[in-house]
Order: sequence, then structure tokens, then C-alpha cells
Amino acid sequence: MTTIHIFDTSVLITNPSAYNDFDNSDVIIPITVLDELDKLKKLPNEAGKNARVAVRRLDELSNTAPDLSLGTTLDNNVHLSIDTTTYPASSDALYGDVRILACAKAIAKERKKDDIIVVSNDLNMRVRARAMGMRAQSYNKNVSPNDLYAGVQYVENKEAVMALAKGSVKPSDYDLKLNANECVVFQENGVDVVKARKTAKDSIRAIKKATPWDLEARNTEQEFAIDLLLDPRIPLITFIGNAGTGKSLISLACGLEMVLNKKIYERMIIYRPTVSVDEGVGWLPGELDTKLAPWMQPIHDNLEVLMSKGESKAKATLDMYQKKGKIEIDALSFIRGRSIPNSFVLFDEAQNCSVSQIKTVLTRIGENSKIVLTGDISQIDNKDLDPINNGLSYVIEKFKGSPLSGHLTLTQGQRSPLATAAAELL
Repeated sequence: MTTIHIFDTSVLITNPSAYNDFDNSDVIIPITVLDELDKLKKLPNEAGKNARVAVRRLDELSNTAPDLSLGTTLDNNVHLSIDTTTYPASSDALYGDVRILACAKAIAKERKKDDIIVVSNDLNMRVRARAMGMRAQSYNKNVSPNDLYAGVQYVENKEAVMALAKGSVKPSDYDLKLNANECVVFQENGVDVVKARKTAKDSIRAIKKATPWDLEARNTEQEFAIDLLLDPRIPLITFIGNAGTGKSLISLACGLEMVLNKKIYERMIIYRPTVSVDEGVGWLPGELDTKLAPWMQPIHDNLEVLMSKGESKAKATLDMYQKKGKIEIDALSFIRGRSIPNSFVLFDEAQNCSVSQIKTVLTRIGENSKIVLTGDISQIDNKDLDPINNGLSYVIEKFKGSPLSGHLTLTQGQRSPLATAAAELL
């Protein structure tokens, strides 16, 4: 029996190459889907962009397999084809869905011995398919947030612990497979003994405790985060974690340390998406700082906590550094066309940005700059994105193993017992 997945338009709008996630099965795209993609590709939003990409990739496949109605076999043993049968138009406003389901029903009738599954992210479409006696499922990329790269391993190895006490060790000597800049906790009998990180092509070293801007780490994850942030050889750092795990506060503390104390960078620039990143903020009254205030208040709160150091002039100190150009808090809307050298850049709440928006940000980073992307993929406000289909998750997976990048998933809440429980239970 062959498993046959029949796509509707919403699948290719979510991921233009979604068929690559259906190993060892047949994928059929009804011709009606191409008609709908043709209409959607004119839209200026993420759906329009993905429609254009989907059509372009199908065009590339048709160059190697001119008759896609017969299909072509992809590298992951997916047999991809386009059903070119046309079905009568319906008076139903959802005639596109009706035609796609008619295609699925005809294929099910023709191939009775095979497992037919309609794949759609449209809830109504799935209900219709099941009402017609067919199986239906949503498309989730075969990956869950828990499957994302965590950036840390826990290893029981007494010999490595003893060797690290004398200096660095080679992963190959202990049969360890670590990505570039990946963190590792060496344990003995389940107890953490040495915290280390792969720092060179074939070298692991124990990390040293650091207190950037007098901020002390509260757990092992935060110690690893500080070690990654304070290493100027790594230009890209990504953090994900629930609210209250310290992502933003630690990043800001390290930024202040490297800009104001160590002077490794000339300035710290902070970006945070507004409710609608690709729209302006011109409808709000006042100057730009006033317009941005509602979205940037969490950043101001954290900076004032770090600036206070027991004093009551935190806001005045922050204002002084902003006037000197040492700290910039800017709108993401104006980043296109910029080149940002010699800077420590924090992009907070990056989970609310699309892949194309994150690409725009990363391609602005110039020489001797470091960028930190932080976010909580369980709290996404952009209705077009999900825990997997967002720019932050995409960057984590694409840069996994790159010597240019370091990543860490933070799980231990430090804000309060209530905040930690709410993040886990709600």
C-alpha cells in the first residue's frame, strides 16, 4: 500500500517546499492549487511571497521532469506529481476547495488499495474531506518546538572531567559529537561537575564564571548564555526560552559590558518588533521615541534595572548614554538599507518576525558586529507565524553547526514561581 498525500493550497503557502517533508510517499498537487497560487502570488504579504516561491520551485522541477502529471521522484523518495484533471466549477463560494476535494475523491476511487490523506491547514477543508469519507491532516513540518536544536548536551564521562581540569580536550578523544560552539555539561553519577563549550574546530574548554555589568548567572543555562555572549568571535547568538528565563536581561547586561566597559563595540542597538513589523508607526502622535514607547517599554525596564546599581538615577543614566549614541533603541521598520558595523545588536522578540524579515536584519550586520536574536516561540503574536514557521526557529536550524553561530534553549524560569508556572501550565 502506498501513502498518497494530496495537498491543498494552504500547505504550499505555509512552506513552498512542503513536499520534501513527506519521505517515502506520493504527493499529488491538484491543478486547482496552481490556479490559486497564481492569484495569491500578487499579494504583498508573506502568503504572496510563498506563493511566488512555490510556483518558481515547481517550475524548476518541471525543467527536469517536463511532464509533472506523470510525476518525478525527489531525493527523499517522494514521488511528486500534479493532477491535471479539471473538475466542473461549483456555485459554492469555496469552489476551489470543492475542486481539490473532487480530485482527492477521484484518486481515492481509482487507487482503492492506497492510503489517501488530504493535507490542509484549513480546518473547514479537513472537516469536508472527512465528511466525504477520506482521511485528513494538518501540515506541521514533521517537527515540533521540542525538536529544535537545544545547543547543550549532558554527558557522563569521568575521564573527560579529569582531563578538563588540566586544560582543553578533543571531542574525538571521548567519542563526542558536538556542533561548533555547542555547550556541554559533564556529569558524574548524574551530578553536574564541569560546564564546558566547544570553542575551536576540535577543542572543548571549561567555561569561566563571568559577571557582565555585575550581573550574576542564576543557573547553568545562564552561565552558558553569558559565555556565548561575551565571545566576540561568534557574530550570531540565538536564544529561545519561556518568559522569565533571563534572555533579554542577560543579553542587555553583556551588551553594556562589551560596549561601555570593555569597549569591544562602539554602540549597542536594540530592535524589537512592533505589533505589525512591516507597517509604519506614523499613526501614533509625537516623535519617534514616543511612537515606539509602548513596544520598547520592556527594554527600558530592563536597562533601568541594570543601570540602577543601587542608585535612583537609572533613567537619567540611560538617557545620557542614548544621547551619546552608545545605546540606540530603534524601529525595525527603518533597518532596510542600513549597514551596521562595530555594534552589539539585540533583536528581542524575534519569534514575531518572518524568515524574510529576519534575513533583512542579518544581512545588515557589518564588520566587527555581533547580533543576538531572542524570543519565546510559545508566545507568537503574529497570526501568520507558528512555533516552527517563524524567522527565529528558521535561523536556529539553518545555522546549527556553523562556527559563526551559537545557540541555547533556556528552560529555567527566574522571574518568579508564578511566572514559571504560568509559562509551563497555560
